[in-house]
Amino acid sequence: MTLYSFKGHYPVEVIDNNKGWYEVPAKPEAPEGKQVAWLNGEWVVRDPKPEDRPGYQWNWNHSEMAWVECEYAQTAPVDDIPEMVLEPTPVTASAAISNEFDIVAPEVVPQDSED
Repeated sequence: MTLYSFKGHYPVEVIDNNKGWYEVPAKPEAPEGKQVAWLNGEWVVRDPKPEDRPGYQWNWNHSEMAWVECEYAQTAPVDDIPEMVLEPTPVTASAAISNEFDIVAPEVVPQDSED
């Protein structure tokens, strides 16, 4: 069975007429206790993902060909977030010239001239 990948996507047997398809090696058999995954345009035989523990997650590191445990990002509790104060942005001449603000020109009223 011949397999094809479209620009690195998961291999399939049937292709269409788009450019970008290429032939890939057959999917290897996984030994007992291993799994086969298509990653970064190649077949990888690897250990199954370890079970995550609270506050941590296992991620696949393709350059090391190993699972690495990563700590979740810590976020501040809602009580510790200071209140945001929004201040109006001053209108500058350069901002007005580049039309960054909706500025309406004042209506010009002709004045009677006293000649």
